[in-house]
Amino acid sequence: MNPGGHTEVTESPSSSQVPSMAADAVAVGKTTARPSSSIEEEAKPQAGASLLSSYLGLGFALFLGLLPKSSASYVSSLQSRNRILAMKLFEAEDQLRQLRSRLKEGAKANARVAEIFAGHRTQWQQEEKRLLHRIDGADEEIAALTAQVEDMERAKAELRAAVVRLEREVAERDEMLDFMARKVERDGSLSLMEVAGEDSVDDGGAGVRVSDTMPLEERFLERNGESEGMMGLLAQQNGCGREFLMAPIDTKQWTDRWGGWPHESLDLAHSMKHGVARRESPWRVDAESSRVSSKLKSLEDELVNLEKLGKGDTSKIPSSMRKQEKRYQSLAAKIDDLCRKMRVNDPSDPTLGPEFRTQRLTEFLLEAFRLQHRAAETRQKLNTVQAQAAAAAAKSRVGDELTAEAKLNTRKSADSIRSSFKEIQRNLEIWLARIMGDLEGILARDGASRVRDYYLSGYPFVG
Repeated sequence: MNPGGHTEVTESPSSSQVPSMAADAVAVGKTTARPSSSIEEEAKPQAGASLLSSYLGLGFALFLGLLPKSSASYVSSLQSRNRILAMKLFEAEDQLRQLRSRLKEGAKANARVAEIFAGHRTQWQQEEKRLLHRIDGADEEIAALTAQVEDMERAKAELRAAVVRLEREVAERDEMLDFMARKVERDGSLSLMEVAGEDSVDDGGAGVRVSDTMPLEERFLERNGESEGMMGLLAQQNGCGREFLMAPIDTKQWTDRWGGWPHESLDLAHSMKHGVARRESPWRVDAESSRVSSKLKSLEDELVNLEKLGKGDTSKIPSSMRKQEKRYQSLAAKIDDLCRKMRVNDPSDPTLGPEFRTQRLTEFLLEAFRLQHRAAETRQKLNTVQAQAAAAAAKSRVGDELTAEAKLNTRKSADSIRSSFKEIQRNLEIWLARIMGDLEGILARDGASRVRDYYLSGYPFVG
């Protein structure tokens, strides 16, 4: 029977055909062993299996050679089956080689994937470290911003306290101005010289009474010493030093000069007093000479630059700065107008009568007081503008789309504008303080000043 299942009638082999069949079986065994030897050459780990197959093939060949003649009919069918099995063995070995090559390629691919993963893992670790550093930096920045917020809260509380204090001082100053205005209306004139009877001077609660029998020069020198203390207190309240007022009076010099004239009039004392060297009167200085005008022009340029840098700024900070600039321009114009009036109507003109000169000086002094009150209000508004600008700058640091260079330029421009505002405010206050000090000095030299009563009496008219 063949491998297909059909019966074949074969002749029984003769005795001469049996050795040839055995030789064929041996040849088949050799052909069967030949692939095993090739497998051994290709893969040395399978050497034992190849020897075993050779041994089995040789044994099978001997077995076939020793078969009886009746079994020789099955040799051909076994040979065909052997060939089929050999082909399948070749195919299996080929598939095995392919699988091994695929395993090698897969191992190489796995090694490459592991290498790539290791590289990515290193990058991920570096990115994780960088993010952790950024988180630490953000925490530090949050802590710094929290500290700045606390500082701003403290500054806000201090500013509120300063506003309350300034409002109280402004109220007291208004009361003082109202009192002086009522006194002007009641007296009809501000001739404050008392030359008849006894002259009572209030010195902080201790009264010093000077009789009319006292020599006139001693009375004048005593009044003059009191006026110096009054001017010092006035300068302290106005926020400037005594160097902005007139120079102190040398008592010994006046005593020596008045030694030979014990009963001269006050007009002569006034003329002698003007012989003392003193600096230029502050009301003889205009806005250009006081550098206020140049500062305002520089402030205008800085504001224009800030508006160019912050074109996309939707806040109201530039407009509030513009309003503050207009306040300073208006205040400087009013001070300049007061100085022009004083230059036209010189208060130190010796040809004027004492009463008329005193009235004119007092009117100028009242106007200077009003301007000083307005300067205090302007300073308060400046503090408000600066607080708003600081809050807007802190808000723009978060989520601002401007570049770092634009932010830096904007910050520099804002700092320059802030310093210009402070310098203009300081110059205007110093200018007003010097004008008031000069007027008080002239009134004190004339012996007609009563501002000391308003400053040293503890504000008796304030409720």
